[in-house]
Amino acid sequence: MKKLILAALALPLAACQAPPSQEGAQLGVRVDDARAPTARVMYDQVVILDKSLQSATAGKIAIENQGTRRTATGTLNVIVQVRNRTDFPQTIEARASYFDAGFAPTEKPSAWNRLYLPPNAVATYQESSMGAANVAHYYVEIREAR
Repeated sequence: MKKLILAALALPLAACQAPPSQEGAQLGVRVDDARAPTARVMYDQVVILDKSLQSATAGKIAIENQGTRRTATGTLNVIVQVRNRTDFPQTIEARASYFDAGFAPTEKPSAWNRLYLPPNAVATYQESSMGAANVAHYYVEIREAR
């Protein structure tokens, strides 16, 4: 009888327990999506973040060329040529991140910079790193202006 009473009292308490906490360190989750087969940082590349700018059927922009050069002070200067593939002007934003030879960040990403694209024209985005000697790689992100 005592066991039955204890079981009856424990049942409502068990139903009130909170789910496990999601705070603290968590294991990383691999992105497994057919639409994003390389969902990771691609060093020395330009990535278009918004689907509306780059779709399989009607991409609004295209990356014509990209590269880097060292400035006179030794900083890494990234140069990206972006083509507007539409018949109307567009405004996009770009920012650059810089990494050392071991792919560790050397500084915070640059601020988002606006780039104005005339209809069916090419515009150039340039950004220089703050550091000089230890910068070996870059990563440029492009999105629609907000």
